[in-house]
Amino acid sequence: MAKTTKRGASHQDRNAPAHFVPLAVIIDEYNGVLGQYISATGAGDVVVTMPVTVDVAREGKQKFFVAVAVTTAFDDPEALSDEVERTAPKGHRPVFAWVPANLFGRDDFGIFIDEVPIGEVLKNSLVNEVIE
Repeated sequence: MAKTTKRGASHQDRNAPAHFVPLAVIIDEYNGVLGQYISATGAGDVVVTMPVTVDVAREGKQKFFVAVAVTTAFDDPEALSDEVERTAPKGHRPVFAWVPANLFGRDDFGIFIDEVPIGEVLKNSLVNEVIE
């Protein structure tokens, strides 16, 4: 059963599927702090999304759907990556990154970014925009 927080976000059981939330909501309603969103909703796994248009040198304007999953209960990101690809707005190329927060502080912690046929600098910059 979902409860409603004072900001109107539903509070989910920790076993619920990952929350997909636009970066604009995190910025506007939670002061840009993902932890505040997680506390308010009870989400254990969150995918922060950002559609963006970028003017790429020698290629013109391109549309991307950047999604960064911050999870505590996923052993691998495949299901989330597939969902991002499925739900990307029409005409947007998905760029997916996974942060397994439950591994933070361990040797096997890292940020994993799906292979996308765009330059590494562009790909890393797009993911960094969401993470910052």
